[in-house]
Amino acid sequence: MNIPKALQPGDRIAIIAPSTPTDADKLQRGAEKLRILDLEPVLFPSCHKHHGHLAGLDQERAQDINAAFAASDIQGIICMKGGAGAYRLLPLLDYDTIRANPKVFVGYSDVTALHMVLNKLCRMVTYHGPMLISSMFLGDESMEPFSLASYKQALFGPQPTGPMENPAGEELEVMVQGKAQGELIGGNLSLLTSTLGSPYELDTRGKILFIEEVHEPAYKVDRMLNALALAGKFRDCEGIILGSWTGCKAEEKGSYSGRDLSLETIFTEVIAPFNKPTILNLRAGHNYPTLTLAFGRQVKIDSHGPTITYI
Repeated sequence: MNIPKALQPGDRIAIIAPSTPTDADKLQRGAEKLRILDLEPVLFPSCHKHHGHLAGLDQERAQDINAAFAASDIQGIICMKGGAGAYRLLPLLDYDTIRANPKVFVGYSDVTALHMVLNKLCRMVTYHGPMLISSMFLGDESMEPFSLASYKQALFGPQPTGPMENPAGEELEVMVQGKAQGELIGGNLSLLTSTLGSPYELDTRGKILFIEEVHEPAYKVDRMLNALALAGKFRDCEGIILGSWTGCKAEEKGSYSGRDLSLETIFTEVIAPFNKPTILNLRAGHNYPTLTLAFGRQVKIDSHGPTITYI
């Protein structure tokens, strides 16, 4: 794996917008909060652009990614926000340049599309963690200690080793017993399914698959998990970690006086039959406090405990 160099105080950080735009006030507030970490944000053009629900044209957003990796005076890249649209950029990226210039790259949600290809085509460690427009920087509890410590360890520290620790009061749970080891990869469920059948689709062979989602009704979660199952993604992986599922609930169905299946039932019926060691409730994804995860790093999961450990 291409492991990017850890950030240092004073480093210049490209802020890029691969997905949805934001307003100028939030952008400036986020940039000021980033400076608290002694990093200098460099706002790339896509941060200021609007094209419907996208932060500029596809070519403009892709150019910012390519330029940020190519620039010798940029030491890291943090995505401005998620939303929608990163998947449109995959055919437009300069993978040779990116592969030759590994840098700290941070984002989650829609940015899952980029995590997948940077892992698959560039073999680069990337970081699933808070973006500039997120609770980490703009929320009422911004710079919350647990989330900040995890973020700083991932970006500034040596590559993480040892167990992942949830916030206090949040316990890991076991769905399928066992032990497994492999590269950690994954992200937002909607994005994991969006590239199936393309050259950019998720490769789970020999890996530990992390999945999270936000504000999708249970029946849609069921559909997307089944898409992964039909594509062999649970068959091929070594183990599974289920993160946060914020706002993903069963809906009442008045038309037949019933209710959708619960998430727990869906997990049991769709994922458990593959008999891969499966851990639940890792607090990463659309939740706060949150862990920052190092995708591409080797991890071991063990239902005894249970534990998830960087090795």
